[in-house]
Formats: sequence, structure tokens, C-alpha cells
Amino acid sequence: MKRYFLRKCATAASVVVVWNLASSPAAAQTKNTKQYAPPALPSGPSKPAPRTADGHPDLSGMWIEKYGELGEDLAFRKPAPAKTPTATKYPSDALPYQPWAAKKARELFDAANTDPLLHCLPYGEPRIWGGPHPAKLVQIPGELIVLYERDTTYRIIPTDGSPHPQDLDPSWMGDSAGHWEGDTLVVDVIGFNDKSWLGSGRNAGEGSGTFHSDALHVIERIARPDFDHLSVQITNDDPKVFTKPWTSTWNMKLVPNERMYEDVTCSNEKDLSHVVPATGK
Repeated sequence: MKRYFLRKCATAASVVVVWNLASSPAAAQTKNTKQYAPPALPSGPSKPAPRTADGHPDLSGMWIEKYGELGEDLAFRKPAPAKTPTATKYPSDALPYQPWAAKKARELFDAANTDPLLHCLPYGEPRIWGGPHPAKLVQIPGELIVLYERDTTYRIIPTDGSPHPQDLDPSWMGDSAGHWEGDTLVVDVIGFNDKSWLGSGRNAGEGSGTFHSDALHVIERIARPDFDHLSVQITNDDPKVFTKPWTSTWNMKLVPNERMYEDVTCSNEKDLSHVVPATGK
């Protein structure tokens, strides 16, 4: 374990260098009277995906889901889309929870103050994906490095088929091991703690109650079908709480002119003390 720890420390140090090279400088978050205008997305037909020297698609780039599409975005000047009526108020009902786990997920939702994010804890994998925060992918021989704006965190994913270490410590992001299947990078993720939530499939689902256990097993299938698009298909399997695996997909867009900003969980947080349990059914 000591040897593995030292290797991880050395690799993490290299990520600091990659982060500084790959990410644009973080802007100081000061008051600005100017309205923010997001950089324009690429338009017109997309070119074929670039490839690396070994023939695999190059997944490198700044990618984002829901670019200017999450709620009312003053920069785009368009209202939030109308929500589709559902038969239940519980986001967790859309997931294949076992009966006891479905009851617990509803209780967590009703409590309204149990989301790890409200307690300044990390998003964790795979909740870290998607939404209006970009992810910067840097592909080098044998590794894919993912820099997330959310939580200002990162992952280092071996892509050479290396196995998971045998002495994993449970963690928020788990341990990732990748291999190529044709043009798709398949990433196997295990070694989770049971402290994070999953979101509700199509979004981070703040307050959703969608917990998991330490038996969570995530499989990501990452593909770049063309130059401007990235697909991240995520399958969650947790035999302790779910009746079967379930899958969701993030369809992300290339945003080459976007910037990466520092995201500090609960910086200047003032809401938690005012959160009260949900009422009504």
C-alpha cells in the first residue's frame, strides 16, 4: 500500500503541471458589471474526430453538457424550459432501487438537508460529470487525465488495460482502469466509499436522495463520434441497493474557447442553516 501511495503522490504531482498547462488561468472572482457572454460553439458540419499516433480517437479537449441550457441563462436570454409533469416528486423513483433502498432514498429527499453537497463534501464519481461545468480531457500515451471544474478535481485513468490495485482504499472518486474497445474507451471504476450520491441520471440532482453503497461499480464508455462531440455513457451497478444496473449518457460539446474556473465547495455558503425538511406529498 505504501508503494502504491507513493506512486499516486508522484502522479498527482505531475497532474499539477498538466493542469497548469492545459487549463486557462483562473480568473479572480470579483464583482463585474459586464454581462457574461459565453464563447460561441462550433457551427456547421463537424469534422472527423482526430486520432493519436496509435490510431485511437483523441479525446482531448474542453467538453461541456448543457452549455447555456440549465435554467434561465441571462447570457442566452431564453427562459427555462417547462418541466414535464411526473407522477412522483421523488427523483429516486426513476432508478431501480430495491424496496428498502427506495424507502431510504425517499426519506433522504424529504429530509432536505442530507445531500453531501450541502455539507461541503465532494460530488464524487460519477456525479462529477455533466451539467454546466466543463471537463478538460488530456490524452497522452497510456493515460487519460480528466480535469473537472466541479470541485477543482481530477482523475488519472490508465488506458493500457492495467488492472486495479489489490489494496484500494475507499474513496469519493474510486479507482479507474481503462482499455480500448475499438474507438471507445471503456473505464472500469471500483473502490468507492458510500458517502457520495449519484444524482438522478440526467443531472446532478441536488437533494435527490440517490445514495449508493460501497459496492458501487461504474462502467464508463467514452467515445468521440466526431470533432465537436463527446459521448460519456455511464452504467451504475450496485447489488446492495439496486435490482439491476442502470445507464445514463452525457452528450457533451467541444468548447475550445471556454475557460476553467476554480470551484470551491461551499465557498461563502449561507444556505444550509435555512434548509428545512420538505412538507407534503
